[in-house]
Amino acid sequence: METVLKICKKCGRYLGSCLLDSKTHDADCGGELIDTGISHDELMIIRKISPDNSFLDAMIDLKEKDIIEYNLKMSQFKAQLQQQKSSTPQTGSTVRCPKCGSTNITAGQRGYSLLTGFVGSGSTVNRCANCGHKWKP
Repeated sequence: METVLKICKKCGRYLGSCLLDSKTHDADCGGELIDTGISHDELMIIRKISPDNSFLDAMIDLKEKDIIEYNLKMSQFKAQLQQQKSSTPQTGSTVRCPKCGSTNITAGQRGYSLLTGFVGSGSTVNRCANCGHKWKP
């Protein structure tokens, strides 16, 4: 069973599943807790879109008044968050210089040498633009 977010009628504070069986929020406030109908997973999605409490209130109202529109909005939010997650660059695939750790790397041909001449000049090497270190890819 998925836990539902509760709100204190007196102070307006949103409370999670730790107080599911409680009727009041705490001894200082003593406000009555009411169910919002929003699950913890839905809350996390809504909070990632906007941390504003008025946005959360609007989504709670939308769920009560038009569940179809609410579900449509939630699926759009999920798609938006998934797209943002997939568009962020992966740090594991970034090439770094083994000597200084810089990401300012160029790849090119090995070049001509006075000792070996053109032998091996066709092989590709990575060069760090920061420290000049060369290594094979």
